[in-house]
Amino acid sequence: MEDRDERTYRRLAAQTDADVLLFGHTHKPWHREYGGVLFVNVGSAGRPKDGDARAMYTVLRLEQDRPPKVEVRRVAYDSEETARGVLAVGLPLELAQAFRCGE
Repeated sequence: MEDRDERTYRRLAAQTDADVLLFGHTHKPWHREYGGVLFVNVGSAGRPKDGDARAMYTVLRLEQDRPPKVEVRRVAYDSEETARGVLAVGLPLELAQAFRCGE
């Protein structure tokens, strides 16, 4: 999570020889550098949990002799149709609402 104690990320950075670590599962896109390592949470394509109902994806640009660049991109889609599909297969109303509002 993005609010985890900075010491956790510094400890992880010290244990790797990577320049960039990509991860997900929390659904919230963010990126920060700790101990010379860029940590990138790539988010979630259909449910970013950040209040923006559009689909999202993360682009990581790696260019020689330049620092990595992270860009979160958004794409509009019919989230209402997705919510209806969630309900149609018997999944909870709360999940359908999450797609509608980006949570």
